[in-house]
Amino acid sequence: MMKSFSAKNLLIEQQDFQQILIRGKGDGSFAETVNKEISLLPPSDNLRIISNDKFLFGKQSFDQWSLLCLEKKSDKEILNLISNMNKNEEILASDYSNTTYFEITGKNKNHYLNKLTHFDLRLKKFPVSTMAQTLIARIDCCLYNLEDKYILSCHSSFEDHFKDRLQDAIDL
Repeated sequence: MMKSFSAKNLLIEQQDFQQILIRGKGDGSFAETVNKEISLLPPSDNLRIISNDKFLFGKQSFDQWSLLCLEKKSDKEILNLISNMNKNEEILASDYSNTTYFEITGKNKNHYLNKLTHFDLRLKKFPVSTMAQTLIARIDCCLYNLEDKYILSCHSSFEDHFKDRLQDAIDL
C-alpha cells in the first residue's frame, strides 16, 4: 500500500479513512439523528460538504450523503454508529469502507489531475467545501475540495490503476 507519493509541488498521501453511506429524506428528523451521532448538521445543498475534526460530511444527491471518518474508529464503533442511525426508520446507513482514499496537496495538484480528468477544477467551477462525482483516469471517483487539499476516493479495486495513471501523468 502506497503511503505517500510526491512530485514537483505535489504530495499525495494514501489515507485510511472509513466511510458510511447514508440515505434519507434530509428532513428535521434526519438532521437531528445525524447531528446527535456526529455533531454535524447535514449539508442541504447537493455536492456541498461540511467537516469538523472527526468527520467530513458531503451531500452526494437529493437523498444520499457520504460520511468520512477522519479519525480511525474500531469496527465496533462504526457498527454502533450505523446501528444508531438506522434506529430512525427514515434512514438507511451502511458501511462503505471498501474504498481507497488519497489526500492531494501542493501547488501543482490541479496540473496533474487535469491530465486525468475532463472535470473543471478551477475554483469558480469547483469551489472550496464542495465535492464532485466524476471520472478520474476512467475511474468513478468522489473528489472533495477542502481549503488547501483534495480528498479523492475510489473503490479499492481501482487503487493500483489510479496509482499507475497518476505516475503516467507525472512522467509526461
